Amino acid sequence: MFDLFLDVIYMTSTDIELYSPRKRLLTLAGVCGIASVVVAVIAIMVAVSYSPSFDLTQNWTSDLTGISHEGFLNVARPVVNTATTEIIVRTGWIIAGLLGIVFAMGLYRDNSTPSYRLGAIFAGLGAAAFVGAGLFPEPIYVPHVVATYAVFLLGPIGMLLVAGVLINAPDKRLGAVILALALIALIGAALLTYMRGVAQGIATLGIGLGIISLSTKMLRHASKVTPEDIQPTS
Repeated sequence: MFDLFLDVIYMTSTDIELYSPRKRLLTLAGVCGIASVVVAVIAIMVAVSYSPSFDLTQNWTSDLTGISHEGFLNVARPVVNTATTEIIVRTGWIIAGLLGIVFAMGLYRDNSTPSYRLGAIFAGLGAAAFVGAGLFPEPIYVPHVVATYAVFLLGPIGMLLVAGVLINAPDKRLGAVILALALIALIGAALLTYMRGVAQGIATLGIGLGIISLSTKMLRHASKVTPEDIQPTS
């Protein structure tokens, strides 16, 4: 997968010119999908490094952006946010969400099956919700709670729809993997209130690996140039 990613990154301008608009979109979306996961994870890891008191069993990652009144969902827990952690996390989530929207656009073009495209729409809404979680930090409360739950519900639902199409197509193995990852993400989402950061980690793992898997699939499609994909030259 890493070699494939490097091949796309170092593609010559001549090669890119041979790609149809759909191929270019799939290439961009695949790269953005992988980048969105990397950016989100790095943002959290860097922010946590600036907050030694952060505890996955006691805190949600949202706590790094601030804590509203007694706490998120009225649950008391350690105060872990600083101005630095807030900037890092909010910026990272907004960038990751925007990259995720591009990923969803490519996912929509990657397959014309209605269920698959509906899954891509759900993925795009989940990415937009991630932007919202960055724009509305935890102290704003209701908008942040809505955005957070939307991220962990819309994304996995989109994955389930995509997996349903792949399982009934030649990509059965990938479909099974996406299905399993979606279920893992939904389990994490169901435990958000009780397991806090641990549950977020489980849900993020499922969604993140699902995005990387589908991004790799798009990059493979984009690397297969056929005569009908090449634009005629004047």
